[in-house]
Amino acid sequence: MSTLWTWASTFTIQPGILTNVLKLMKAKGDLLTEEEKLTVISFDETYISHRICYDKKFEKVYGPHRCVQTVVARGLLSNWKQPIFYNYDTSMTKELLNNIIQALHENGFNVIAIVSDMGSSNVGLWRDMGISITNTSFKHPMTNRNVHVFADVPHMLKLARNHFLDQ
Repeated sequence: MSTLWTWASTFTIQPGILTNVLKLMKAKGDLLTEEEKLTVISFDETYISHRICYDKKFEKVYGPHRCVQTVVARGLLSNWKQPIFYNYDTSMTKELLNNIIQALHENGFNVIAIVSDMGSSNVGLWRDMGISITNTSFKHPMTNRNVHVFADVPHMLKLARNHFLDQ
């Protein structure tokens, strides 16, 4: 087994906020400028097969699950991206989103924007956050600065295409 494989196998990756990943990001972030640590997070629900999986390391059964919620952080002004959260059958909520933003902040990364598709659960989240056509941001839970909200452009194009095809 390679040294990298041995080292990586010491990581515990369980559903939820990936704290070990955030620790690595913090260490790497110490070498980045504040501008390079400006962060955009994107999240999406992906439908998965209804299988049961067994984790030998933790002797735990997972599944069957309908979908997985995944959150990826990426640099706004620098070229990096990193998955930081996943969980099964979990919709994004205001509390969860604020917890993720807070975890990134505590590890040195300042979230200034979020991107998501316009699925019904995300539109509900936007409403809970006070997002509307005239208000496209909400307050960062740690800094009280604006976090801007963007709709995923490919998803908007797909919705527009479907609308025109239905006419």
